[in-house]
Amino acid sequence: MSLADWRAFAAEEGLPAYYGDYLAGVAQRVRERAAKGRDAFWFITDPHVPSNRKMSGRVMAKLIAETGVRKVVCGGDIPEAFGGRASVERSMAEFRTLWIDPIEAAGGRFYLAKGNHDFTIRESMKSQNGFTVDGRAAAAYILGTSAAKGVTKNDADPECAYYYFDETKARLRYVVIDTTDSISSTRKFWAVESGVHPRQLDWLREKAFGTLPKGWSAVVVHHIPVTGVVGNDGDEKTFANVRELLNAHADQILLDITGHQHRECQTCQHGIWHVTEPCDAAYGDYIKGGLPWCPNLPWKNKGTVYENTFDAVVVGKDARIDFVRVGGGADRTLLRGVVQVKVGETHRFATALGAVKWGCYDADRVTFKPDPDNRWTRLLEYHADVATISAQGVLAGRKPGESVVVALAPDGRKELFPVAVIK
Repeated sequence: MSLADWRAFAAEEGLPAYYGDYLAGVAQRVRERAAKGRDAFWFITDPHVPSNRKMSGRVMAKLIAETGVRKVVCGGDIPEAFGGRASVERSMAEFRTLWIDPIEAAGGRFYLAKGNHDFTIRESMKSQNGFTVDGRAAAAYILGTSAAKGVTKNDADPECAYYYFDETKARLRYVVIDTTDSISSTRKFWAVESGVHPRQLDWLREKAFGTLPKGWSAVVVHHIPVTGVVGNDGDEKTFANVRELLNAHADQILLDITGHQHRECQTCQHGIWHVTEPCDAAYGDYIKGGLPWCPNLPWKNKGTVYENTFDAVVVGKDARIDFVRVGGGADRTLLRGVVQVKVGETHRFATALGAVKWGCYDADRVTFKPDPDNRWTRLLEYHADVATISAQGVLAGRKPGESVVVALAPDGRKELFPVAVIK
């Protein structure tokens, strides 16, 4: 599509002309990165329909057609948290109409991970009533896309919403985990329970990872983060079994990508990049939640280029993973080679971003603080006890542990480097 075509698309959707200009630039960056990459996909999460500007499905369909990146992965949480049975069923139907259908019509392959709100709803903040879809129906929706017909799943589990699929040419396996694989028998609303139980865990260990061919790599997708910094302390304990499984295959796992927290955060532990992505819903909690490493995020005002939020993710042939942002925020690159620095020694980092602000934070520890303006949001205080870094990009190892170095450009673009400080 030419710039004029992108502007025409914006006009047809009732959007300002600059929206088309913006998408033309996004498409160009995605094409450039994907042409050099090993594989690529679009990642969108937490749409929380109807609290959404509802443009991302149509925008993604256009970008699929123009970039050749046809794989779409959704990190879960399709409906809202409050309403009744009719509300959750309406959200499910609307997501299919405005996201799945146009993306598939454009030639896209749509894959879903199940979230903690899929598919369960509470009538109101004070109500003790609500509705939860049974496990079989939820799994049928998650595996109800055209692309999901070709995945490998646990046929012995009638409520299976976990699976994997292979990109043979790229020698890459995508493993989709269900982080809420059981339903409480004592609640009617928000009744899905966090956790990965033995039936799923054993299948993941034996089939998804146990049959991963030699020389192949894996991208892991799920809704709730399984480790600290990107997730909260409670989830870190709940998913210790999943984290142990992933760490056992750390040499093959390139990326572990999730939603749930509504914010952009990343950390590298045991050589695995754990990333949680901002929500596509028109919520403001992604703004404070991304600080300080994702600054200057805008409100998701309707009719602006910031009304939705998702990324193109390009797995590089070299040791890098590129994220191209659609909406508030900026592009970023995760470098995969762990830099080792001894305690008391230094290492100078270099970046392709030009003049940057350097920072670093401990890879396995943050302090959560309440947000006085939003009961659902927790603010993050990062720590730099393992290492420190100067304004010139010189890192000094302080004590054994893992750290993440950030090169942050004035426009929000960033490169992130994993570090291991050793004795």
